[in-house]
Amino acid sequence: MLPRPALLLIVLLGGCASGPRVEGPALAVRTYASALTAGDARAAWALLHEDARGGRSEEDHAALMAQNAGELAAQGRALASSAERVEARARVPLRSGETVVLVLEDGAWRIDGGVLDAAGLGSPLDAVAAFRRALMRRDLDGIERVLARQTRAEWEEEVRRLVDATADPDDLEIEVQGNRAQVRTTGGGSIELVRESGEWRVVDVHDP
Repeated sequence: MLPRPALLLIVLLGGCASGPRVEGPALAVRTYASALTAGDARAAWALLHEDARGGRSEEDHAALMAQNAGELAAQGRALASSAERVEARARVPLRSGETVVLVLEDGAWRIDGGVLDAAGLGSPLDAVAAFRRALMRRDLDGIERVLARQTRAEWEEEVRRLVDATADPDDLEIEVQGNRAQVRTTGGGSIELVRESGEWRVVDVHDP
């Protein structure tokens, strides 16, 4: 069963998907690109977020644009050519500590990851969030999915080697000293264990 926050989010998004169309970022990018290309400082200023204005006044901004007109025009043309490829993404934090990743598609917000283990990996931040979520859940499959190919291959090789090395119980040499034990595996490796609350648990694994 879905957690309440996740279920509520899906219901809300279902309503958003059938509601008014949401305008994507492409129009704003094209407008800003046109302002840079034309040297229209007022139009460019109107589109800047407060953080992007950097504490400058509109007059300072206009003077800066005039001083760098050629470079900014080139940037405007580059922006215009890539406007349609701009992607809008959003992250919604849940009370559980997880984050749902949304992507704007065809004028509606849709879930890209974070619900039902559907981890969206569209950005480095998404990958880190997915990795953290898998670690919090002790989800080995989720952890493995986030690893790079080489790291995942090394991980799987370690797992395969350990599985093979412990396949024959008759070939294992066990040495117990109080609440600690060492099991020598096939091929010369070893596994260190400790007894906690009457149960043996793995402490470390050593390669041959």
